[in-house]
Amino acid sequence: MKKKNSKIFSLRYIVLATLLFVGVVPVLVTGWFLSDQSGRELRGAEGRFQTELVRDKANRIEMFGDRYVRLVHGYKEMLEFPNTSELLSSDQTQEKLTKSVKNDVNLLALFVKPIQGESISAFRSETINQREIEIFSEGVLGDLSEKGVVVGQPEVIERNGEMVLAFGTPLYVEGELAGAVVAITSLYGLSTSIMDKQPASESELWENGAPIIFVVDEEGRAIVHPNSAHVTSRQPMKDLKIVQE
Repeated sequence: MKKKNSKIFSLRYIVLATLLFVGVVPVLVTGWFLSDQSGRELRGAEGRFQTELVRDKANRIEMFGDRYVRLVHGYKEMLEFPNTSELLSSDQTQEKLTKSVKNDVNLLALFVKPIQGESISAFRSETINQREIEIFSEGVLGDLSEKGVVVGQPEVIERNGEMVLAFGTPLYVEGELAGAVVAITSLYGLSTSIMDKQPASESELWENGAPIIFVVDEEGRAIVHPNSAHVTSRQPMKDLKIVQE
C-alpha cells in the first residue's frame, strides 16, 4: 500500500512539474523576449529622438548664420550698385547701418571700411566699442576674396565675456576692390535658441534628465554651452569622445 501511495505521490510531482514547465516557461520566455524587444524599441526611439534633436539644433545654427550672410551680402549689393565709392562713406549709408543695428538685438555692429576714405559704423555702445569692432573685423578682412562672405572665428568681448562672430564681404567698384562691409553679431541669441530656455547648470540638466547641448568650433573649443564659464574661457572639449569624433 505504501508503495502504491509512493507511486501516486511521485506521479503528482511529475504532473505538477510538467504543468509548471508547460505553463510557466513559455510565460518567462515570452516576457524576456518582450522585455528585450521593448528595450530595443526604447533605445531605438531614444536614438531617433537624439538624432532629430541634433538635426534641429544644426538647422537653427545654419539659419542664424544664413541670416547674417544675407545681411552683409545685401549691403554689398546696395553699395556696389551705383558703381561708385561715394556710398561707402555717405550719410545715407550711415543711416541704414544705424537702422539695421537698432532693429536686430543680436547685431552688435555694422562696419563699412573703404580702402580710400573714412570708415563708417553703427554699433551698440553699451556692449562694444570702435576699437573692438576694428579688432574683430581684422579676422575677416584678412581673408576676403571674390568668393563672397567670410565668417571669422568666435571672439570674446572682454568687458562682459560675450561671444561674438564677424561676417565680412568685399566691395568692388568698377571691378576693383574698394572696401569691405562687416557685421559683428552676438552668439547669445543663438545660445538661447539652441537651449530653448535660460541656460542651466550641468548638474541641474543631469538631475532633470535633460540633454546637455553645446557647440564647439573647429578646434573643439566651446562657443555655446550651458556653463557660460566654458564659453568665456574657450574651454577645450576634445577630451569628450563625441567631440573627438
